Amino acid sequence: MISSNQTKSLLESMEKNEDPSAFADALGLLEKLITNIINNPNEDKFKHIKMTVKALATRLFNIREMAQLLTCLGFIQLEQEFYLPDEEYATLLENYNTIKWQHILSQGRAEGPQQYQRAQEIVRQQQEAQKQYEKEQKEKEKIQQQMKYDRQERSLVKEKDSKANDLQFGAKVKTCEQLGINKNTGKRG
Repeated sequence: MISSNQTKSLLESMEKNEDPSAFADALGLLEKLITNIINNPNEDKFKHIKMTVKALATRLFNIREMAQLLTCLGFIQLEQEFYLPDEEYATLLENYNTIKWQHILSQGRAEGPQQYQRAQEIVRQQQEAQKQYEKEQKEKEKIQQQMKYDRQERSLVKEKDSKANDLQFGAKVKTCEQLGINKNTGKRG
């Protein structure tokens, strides 16, 4: 599995050799294709990226190293298409944010210096939010694991039968049977 840092390096290398607006457009299209796969993981049609589709050929595959990038994301190149096998779904998920953030930066760079600065700030905020989310998820997993251990530990402890304590103060309550009263008739005896 390729790491998101390796994906980022490949994307940065690709961007240096391409027209900024064409590269931003290609990443936008790739992001949309990946989003479709993520939102519909059981639909096989989204896992195929066909090189023969005109829009993909002119907007995605016109980028020189796109085939290499798709392979790094877990796609397998068949004759005239790329296919994502189910076992590579995790690789795609791990690298999705990297693609999305690089798309935002590329789009900003293509639009000018001010937009690029705004894009950098947006990406920085999203990365911070992602780190916070991951931190919270780890903490949640840690708490759930501790709860599981606590339940296991409690199941091993034999509980004692509870027995009412005879109070040495207050009213001495007696049951009907103790007083010799039949509950059904309400009479003694």
